[in-house]
Amino acid sequence: MKIVVLNVLHEPFDKRVFHKVACSLAAAGHEVVSIGPSAEPVPPRDGVRFVTIKPAHSLPDRFLSVFRLIGPARRERADAYFAVESESWVAGLMLKLLTGKPLVFDVHEYIPSEFAKFFPGPLRGFMTWATIQAMRLFARFTDHIVLTKQCLDREFAGLDTPRTVVLNTNHLQPPCTEIEPAIREEFADKPTIIHQGQFGEPRGSYQLLEAMQIVVKEIPEARCILLGPYIQGDEAAYRRAVADAGMEHAMPMIGTVPFEQVPQYIAVSKVGLILFQPIGLGHTLGMPHKMFDYMRESVPFVAPDFVLEIKRIVEETDCGLLVEVTAPQAIADAILRLLREPDLATRLGANGRRAVEQDYNWQADEAKLLGVFEALAERATRS
Repeated sequence: MKIVVLNVLHEPFDKRVFHKVACSLAAAGHEVVSIGPSAEPVPPRDGVRFVTIKPAHSLPDRFLSVFRLIGPARRERADAYFAVESESWVAGLMLKLLTGKPLVFDVHEYIPSEFAKFFPGPLRGFMTWATIQAMRLFARFTDHIVLTKQCLDREFAGLDTPRTVVLNTNHLQPPCTEIEPAIREEFADKPTIIHQGQFGEPRGSYQLLEAMQIVVKEIPEARCILLGPYIQGDEAAYRRAVADAGMEHAMPMIGTVPFEQVPQYIAVSKVGLILFQPIGLGHTLGMPHKMFDYMRESVPFVAPDFVLEIKRIVEETDCGLLVEVTAPQAIADAILRLLREPDLATRLGANGRRAVEQDYNWQADEAKLLGVFEALAERATRS
């Protein structure tokens, strides 16, 4: 099949959309074209061809990007479309109306709360309800819905549209041992903690700053790597707060690194962090990539006790510690416990690795994804 991936917000080499979905479809023999935002042309990579549209820098621009997708996508004469956010879902429905080709929608987050946050507080309850009704209507005209976690299925309950859970797991591979000398020398022999992925106030940046001040008082050589972009809040203000607290050396803000380098930083760390704050259903229903990143590298992690999918996996596999992440002291206590009790940390890390090997790996989820398109191809052949 020729599959066109529709993006409004995701950058070309997004961790799920490119490295998992697009590359898996291409490796399985499908012709894959990814249409999405980029200020520069993007050369083909790993069997995926890219077509770029103007990036959206505002909410109205995101709406306009729906229409920017339609022309290039229609010219590609796809056998199927794969939409990866609510805006591209709308574009995909328009393309289905124009071409008759099937549409698959990949649900990454809890869309009702994500949409409602753009409205004043008194309107958010109504907008959440209205968004759910729109989703259920759109779903009736969608050929298959892929869910990144089971809890996202509840808004589609009772509908005939087929749905498949394809988790945000990682490719199963041996633990990372090839580590660049500079990374190894800087972090490997220290009590290193890591927060990997997007960071900011909704993800506990200031709680972590306070927690690390407590940790460093107990273990002065402790370091916390901040690996990824600070996109939720004022980065400059946070950097000033870190500097004012005298924590610049203890909390290196490394920013974004190449996808292939991420496992190296995790492998030199003793503790991983997931610090989603309880600010809405989007976080309550979260299941971040970083959890599986830590588990694959046998790194135990500290995580929120209110996030349903994280809590389920931690309790099922015994691979981390669940804490009240709004409380810096609770975060610090968990970090210190894992640093001071190496037997516990090793056991939790080994449990996480075992769970990845047995259940939570992309090879298993990839088979489910490919099955979605095999079913579409069979249906097209019958018709």
